[in-house]
Amino acid sequence: TPRWQDLKNVLERDWVPAMVKTLAMRPEQLPVLWDCDFLLGPKTVTGDDTYVLCEINVSSVAPFPETAPAFIGDAMLAILRQ
Repeated sequence: TPRWQDLKNVLERDWVPAMVKTLAMRPEQLPVLWDCDFLLGPKTVTGDDTYVLCEINVSSVAPFPETAPAFIGDAMLAILRQ
């Protein structure tokens, strides 16, 4: 949704690459299905929201949105065919 695009962009551009580097992993070693939970951080000087990473979940993750299961299945199939 448009409301979360800034957070999504920061996550994909900055946080995931930093996590992969910190954990000495390759991006393809990340689980196919995982999620991150965030808390609101302090506002910027311009009044924009910031976020603080609360946790990363790999188990007990429900696919969202409804189109996710097909994408997850395709991703797993691609991994299994390697």
